[in-house]
Amino acid sequence: AVREVYGSLHPILRVAVASTTLAEKELVITDIRRTPDDYSAMGLTPRQSSLHYQQHNGFVHAVDLRTIGHSEFRNFLLEIGLKVMGFQTIRHVGTADHLHVALPTGN
Repeated sequence: AVREVYGSLHPILRVAVASTTLAEKELVITDIRRTPDDYSAMGLTPRQSSLHYQQHNGFVHAVDLRTIGHSEFRNFLLEIGLKVMGFQTIRHVGTADHLHVALPTGN
């Protein structure tokens, strides 16, 4: 099941995550593919569109990476590194502290 979900991630994001693990051995993916039911299960209103949904090309265009339990400096470097690679990043803090990483809109 893990391979199937990981295989659904856009190849460019797969390469970026794999490359990032070379520098950050403790990188943890917390979410890749979602459905509207997943949002409901989390107590959130299902989104009409999400880059975590399978896109028109058959791939998911977003991944969430764990930031909770890591230093702010490490999380800052992770976010900046992915931005430099050209990805969109959004840091969600709170109980579900994570970094949302996505292909630039329109890809």
